[in-house]
Amino acid sequence: MVYFCRMHAPEQISLRPAVPADLPAMLSLFRAAILTAGTADYSPKQLAAWASSADDVPRWEGYLRDLDVIVAVVDGCIAGFGALKAPAHIELMYVHPDYHRRGVAGKLMEALLAKTEGPVTAHVSKTARPFFERQGFIVVEALFPERQGIVISNYSMRRANW
Repeated sequence: MVYFCRMHAPEQISLRPAVPADLPAMLSLFRAAILTAGTADYSPKQLAAWASSADDVPRWEGYLRDLDVIVAVVDGCIAGFGALKAPAHIELMYVHPDYHRRGVAGKLMEALLAKTEGPVTAHVSKTARPFFERQGFIVVEALFPERQGIVISNYSMRRANW
């Protein structure tokens, strides 16, 4: 099964609910997004610890079961995904590096925000912070979570609906 395609043009980005069969592609995308996009903001040790979260398959199965997870599809390939934890917390937002700056994250964000009312929150990496700020989010506080004993700093952000 082909999970990713090289995107030749951003003409068609479709969104649909994630299904359990999407999980292998989502985990591969998650790893690729972290290990590629985060290199300017995090050390190799931090990236490896963060990417290892993909090894916890039961946790990810729980995301599919308990969250509103949306995948962005381009030419039959999963280009990104986002997840909303009710009532208004963006739990996940990842785009495959081949699809960065092509409208995938914006389309996912638009769909997730349409499902919320009131202020929306998210915990956002250093890498994703500029995108979230362009979407109207502001930093509430810096966070210092650990994975495998390694601190991987990020931000708690909030957006009031416009």
